[in-house]
Amino acid sequence: MLDVEFLNEKATKLKSALKKIKQIIDFGEDAFLKTPMYPDRVKYYLIILYDELEAIACHILSNYYNDKIKENCIEKLSKDTIFSEKLNRIFADFNEFKNKVFQENFSYLEKQLYRLTKNIVETLDALFIKELSDVVKQLKEKQPKLAIPVNLVKVNHYASAIKGEVKRLETFSKMSEQEFKNNSFAIDRSRYFIVVAIDGALWICRHISRQLKVKSSKDCFKSLAENGCLSVKLAENLDKIAQLRNDLADPTKSIDLDFLYKLVKGDFKALMDRFILEVAKSIKEGCKGER
Repeated sequence: MLDVEFLNEKATKLKSALKKIKQIIDFGEDAFLKTPMYPDRVKYYLIILYDELEAIACHILSNYYNDKIKENCIEKLSKDTIFSEKLNRIFADFNEFKNKVFQENFSYLEKQLYRLTKNIVETLDALFIKELSDVVKQLKEKQPKLAIPVNLVKVNHYASAIKGEVKRLETFSKMSEQEFKNNSFAIDRSRYFIVVAIDGALWICRHISRQLKVKSSKDCFKSLAENGCLSVKLAENLDKIAQLRNDLADPTKSIDLDFLYKLVKGDFKALMDRFILEVAKSIKEGCKGER
């Protein structure tokens, strides 16, 4: 999903790099050629500029095509029709410049460097942020409408983290009960994985509660159930684990190993899978009374 906060952060850094390069370029070509530090500084800031632009390009392409795109994004963007032809030419020139600079160990004719940099900076400064805003607006309009206006990027992040911790438990779920109870490492790691996952679930729960303007409660899952966002039985089971969270996180505290083993053996995975499923349904369709 489109992460506007991420794009704003990257755009701010991009504008900062543009400004620093422009300050040098504005001294004029003669000053640039006669001042040894200027070409070196410009190359340094151009690499920073390139990295920020690459991050923006990857995020835009990933959202535009609904696919994870992580490499050579400026080059790919230059061949697309998302931005104007003028910007596409600059993307292509910038990509070619970056490749040449690295291939030749940062060696580049200074007169050529000045003229290329001037063209890149002036075009990006004049067009990029404006066109980026238009592209973001178009992408936001294509995103699914949510009944609960959550930060879907962060919700997805925590949901993925939960799934990751649950998957880590699989190693210990293959142990017999006695083998598990006699293995201090398995017990310690299982406690840790469950704590990280329940913390992720609590973050999602509190975020949804804030978006719904539900009164803050220490029993967050129960509150969501009362508002029809989670099934009652699921909320009760999640609250039970959440109340044990501090004991699970503290290795000096003893816990019920029978209960822990049941969680590891599959109960916890079933709870987390159900939680993510019900949360996703509520975010998309809204909370519709107790289920």
